[in-house]
Amino acid sequence: EQPYQPEWLTSALGELATVALDVWQGEHTRLFTFPAVCPPFASTFLEDGVLDGHRAGELERFYGQYDLAIQGLPADYLGTMAEFIGFFLEKDDTSAAADFYREYLADWLDRFCDCLERHAEFMFYRELAGEIRRQARGLRP
Repeated sequence: EQPYQPEWLTSALGELATVALDVWQGEHTRLFTFPAVCPPFASTFLEDGVLDGHRAGELERFYGQYDLAIQGLPADYLGTMAEFIGFFLEKDDTSAAADFYREYLADWLDRFCDCLERHAEFMFYRELAGEIRRQARGLRP
C-alpha cells in the first residue's frame, strides 16, 4: 500500500500476492544470502566468489572520506552502494554519483543483473534486475 507504485512492480507484485511468504523468503535467501546464487556484493563478482574482498576495502576507505562507517554488511553490498549514490543525488551532485557508479559499480553490476534474470524464479527479481539496469543507465556518462 503505497501512494506511488512504479509500473515495473505491478505485475511482479501480482505474482507475489499468490506466493506464500515462506516461499518468497526462501527465494530471497537462495538468491542473496551467502553462499548465494546471485550475491549482491561486488567482491564476489570481481574476485571469483570472495566475500568482503578488495573492493569492500576500497569502499570502506572511500566512505570514510565522508565520515561514514558501514556496519553489519561488507561495504561492497549493492544496497549500501545504492544508498551512497542516493547521498550524492540528494545533494544534486550527479557528477559524483556518476563517478561513483563508474568507479565501483560499472565493472560488475550488469553481471549481477544477468544472474538475477537467469536464476530468479519470481518475476519480481527479474523485473528488479531490469529496473536496476534502467537506473544505472541514468548514471552513465
